[in-house]
Amino acid sequence: MNSEVKVFAREDGQIQRVHVVSFDDWSKLDFLQPRGDKRALQCFYDIYKNFLVPTAPWIFPQMVMFQLPEKIEFSPEPKSGACEDMLLVASKVLQNGVKLRGGKPVFSTKEAKVLWEELEAKDCVRIVCGKFPKTKIIPVGYFVGYMSECEQDAQMKVNANFFIMDPIDCATIYDQVGRPFGLCVKKGVVTNPPLFEREALLVKEDGSVLVKPVDLRSLTIEINGVLYKHGENATVYVRPERAKTPRIGGNCIVIVGNRVVDIKENGPVDIPASGFVIRVDKESFVAPRTLADGTKMKECPLCESVAKYADVNIGDEVVYHGLEDVQFGIQVGNSIIRDGVKTSEFISRFYNLYHLERVPFPPSLYPMDFEGARAARMAIGADKDGKPVVFWAEGKGKISYTPGRDSTGASLSEMADIAEELGLYNAINLDGGGSAQILLKNMRSLHISDRKTEDNSDAERLVPMGLIVR
Repeated sequence: MNSEVKVFAREDGQIQRVHVVSFDDWSKLDFLQPRGDKRALQCFYDIYKNFLVPTAPWIFPQMVMFQLPEKIEFSPEPKSGACEDMLLVASKVLQNGVKLRGGKPVFSTKEAKVLWEELEAKDCVRIVCGKFPKTKIIPVGYFVGYMSECEQDAQMKVNANFFIMDPIDCATIYDQVGRPFGLCVKKGVVTNPPLFEREALLVKEDGSVLVKPVDLRSLTIEINGVLYKHGENATVYVRPERAKTPRIGGNCIVIVGNRVVDIKENGPVDIPASGFVIRVDKESFVAPRTLADGTKMKECPLCESVAKYADVNIGDEVVYHGLEDVQFGIQVGNSIIRDGVKTSEFISRFYNLYHLERVPFPPSLYPMDFEGARAARMAIGADKDGKPVVFWAEGKGKISYTPGRDSTGASLSEMADIAEELGLYNAINLDGGGSAQILLKNMRSLHISDRKTEDNSDAERLVPMGLIVR
């Protein structure tokens, strides 16, 4: 593994530091999921209060942020008893029974008041108020942790996927702060599905590397031994085409990640910003007889379709087929270089904050200024020989900045220039901003752009997904 910090001088006298790490074998790279951390609620509350809301207070509502304690009882009982299911039920209870007025809770149901009092007693609820006159309930899941606190002997750890963070990302009751999204593939196994047809970096079994969009609807989705294929025996609804499914018949299966999170009859059903919905029309349901690898499926003729559908339960695992020839794949931000040609515009689907009313907004807002919007950024790619390279463009500190001494951060166009300078042939952006960091033997060579207000030191952000070389 080779590591180097490069310093690029800009014409105006400012500088950009870039940490570059290269290694020989994609098989050494794996996905890292830090252990869920109880400090997530306070961490995201601090981000909202200190950075997000002060930047544009008029777009943020009055927000209730909460996280479930380890032990809690409330009514109605969740259907599966799973932690995520309990968080969904709690979100519904608070959404239906709490409004904020002047930053104080007002209750319209007994269930909401009882739940609030228990959350408050266990220090599991926060209020942060923008100036938009609306109450928004924001659940914080147990998906995120500090990379620096796990697998500390690893050769390398890098933050990876986008995740639900901004209030606007919590588009439905199914979306929780900290939930990762975007394709993750390791040895042909899809551990997180693709969304929004965004570009992905794919490493094939033969070692070839390419960047291309991946559409969820091109995959086959398996639940309890039954295969669902868009346009054949099911319809897959995703953002940004729709915010809700149509008001038509059928059984709707709501999926986030690799789990069923809800089941509803008929529509409309909210489409998660971090997931999708499958609608199964029982009149046209015909299950394929074999998996892609030739494995025989159980018989499921038309007359058994209703009974078979009844076997789908909240909490069931979802398996994705169609990328078995991919040894490693990840889908995050826009590409920066494809087949040796620098990317000069948005290819992946991202949307402008000021045009939200025009589309059902998917998570992860990119600045529309491709050329000029600078920030801390991350990228992963390969040189012409297919060898993996990761690099981190250090960003400005969010509390102070000294021109000529501190890095400026890179625009998306400048990331393409850096990739070309480093000899990359294919590369995509990873999650940047305050999440951006590379840890080698648990040490950073550059500074995180999030800083502690008391001393301007690095303030590591919790993340749900990273990449690791052990």
